Amino acid sequence: MAHSMIHTGTTPEAQSPIADDSLAAKVASRICHDLVSPVGAISNGLELLELSQDQQRPEMALIAESVVHANTRLRLYRLAFGVADNVAQIGAGEIASMLEAMSRLGRLQYSWHAGDSVTRREAKLLFLLVLCMETALPWGGEVRIEARENRVVLTARAERVAIDDTLWDMLLTGNPVAADVTSARVQFALAAEELSAQNTAAALRRDPGALSLDLTPAA
Repeated sequence: MAHSMIHTGTTPEAQSPIADDSLAAKVASRICHDLVSPVGAISNGLELLELSQDQQRPEMALIAESVVHANTRLRLYRLAFGVADNVAQIGAGEIASMLEAMSRLGRLQYSWHAGDSVTRREAKLLFLLVLCMETALPWGGEVRIEARENRVVLTARAERVAIDDTLWDMLLTGNPVAADVTSARVQFALAAEELSAQNTAAALRRDPGALSLDLTPAA
């Protein structure tokens, strides 16, 4: 069992290039906000079409599944990439509902065991890290978020776990220069900055078939 270095963030007041009040976060929020309504309208239209038919055709089922997928990912991206603060709360029920919808979409299963509610800023960090965990499970598996005493632990489990050492080292050290951050892996750079901005320490542990990330508020 190998343990990675612990990354300790800076003070909460520290500003990063991709802070919550930056243009990047505002653009993400705007895109998600503007897409939610048309995706919802498509979903409502599909329901009306289904009511007018005796049987649901295969093509309708495919479209309906795609709409659910788009809506669920929009909710996730709005939390992970959009503007968030330390005041507004998001309840465990809403989080569990989103994770349940995500679990129905593919080979990954998600579960929430981290309390009744968190601030939207805390949820932003957790869901950025969920996106990081997903990259370790290309063949399917489970992502679990749970509270343990004074920390939160995210665990990815599967028979086969793929780990990009460069990206995870960048996440822990906060050094984006060390990795080639593509658009598909931008969550690692954003999560590293959120760890620093939220003054949170992260420790990575690797076991056979599992990857765990311990998050502890720095003293």
